[in-house]
Amino acid sequence: MKTEFYLSFVKHSRFFPKKYHFNYRFFWTKFDIDELNELDSNFFFFSRNRFNLISFYDRDHFNLGHNDTRKNIEAYFSENGIHEEISKIELVTNPRILGYTFNPVSFYFIETIHNPYVIIAIGNTFNEQKPYLLRPEHKEEKEWVFTTKKEFYISPFISVENSMTFKIKRSLDALVINIDDFNKNNELELRASYSGKRLEWNSKNILKLFFSYPLITFRIIFSIHYHALRLFMMKIPYFKKSDEAQLQKNLYVRQNGSFVKKH
Repeated sequence: MKTEFYLSFVKHSRFFPKKYHFNYRFFWTKFDIDELNELDSNFFFFSRNRFNLISFYDRDHFNLGHNDTRKNIEAYFSENGIHEEISKIELVTNPRILGYTFNPVSFYFIETIHNPYVIIAIGNTFNEQKPYLLRPEHKEEKEWVFTTKKEFYISPFISVENSMTFKIKRSLDALVINIDDFNKNNELELRASYSGKRLEWNSKNILKLFFSYPLITFRIIFSIHYHALRLFMMKIPYFKKSDEAQLQKNLYVRQNGSFVKKH
C-alpha cells in the first residue's frame, strides 16, 4: 500500500502583538488517490464515500463538477494552464472519523510525467476552502518554498492582508511543514509547524489510531474555538469576515455537501 498514516505533532506560536503558544498530537492520512477503491474493497474499517470508522469522501475536497478527486485535480490543472498528464496524486488530509471531518489544511502532492506540483488547500470554519498552487519553480532541492498573499479568511485574529510562507520537506518516513504568517509590516505574527512520522496502513493501525485519538476531528474544532476564546480574552485585535471581504479571492464554498468554486 502506498497509502499510509503520519503520526503527527502540531505547534502554533504567536509572536505579535502578544506571545501565545499551544501544541497537540494527532494523525494525518496520506491517501494515494488511485488506491481508494482498492482500500474500500480490502479494509473492513475503511470506506470511500460511505460511512465507516474511517472514510474518504470525494466531496470533502474542492469540486469542479466531478465526484472524483482525480478528475477534479485534472480540471483544476487545466484551469490553471497545466496540460500535463498526471501520473500520481497523494493527498495528506484528515479523513472522516465516524462520518465527520474538518480540514484546516490539506496537501496534494502531484506528479506529472515531467514535473512535480503541490496544492495546499486551506479550510476555515465558514465552510470555505482556498487552494494555493505550487509549481516546479517553488521546489528548492528537497524543499518546497512558497510565499503568497493570503487572500483568505482563516482566523479572526489575523488580517487577510497578511502574507504566508510555506516550507515543506518530505522523505520516505517523515513530513515536516512550516507555515509563517507575516503582517503588512513584514513582522512574523504566527508560525504553524507540523511534523509527522510514517506509519503503515493496515487494519491494526486503523483501530489503534481510532482508539488512541477518538473523535479527533471534533477535537480539532473544539481546539480552534477554545484557543480563539483565549486570544479574545487576551484582547488580540479581532477582524470580522466582512471587514476584509474585498481581499478574499478564488474560494470554494460548501454547497449541498460539496465544495464548489465561488464566482
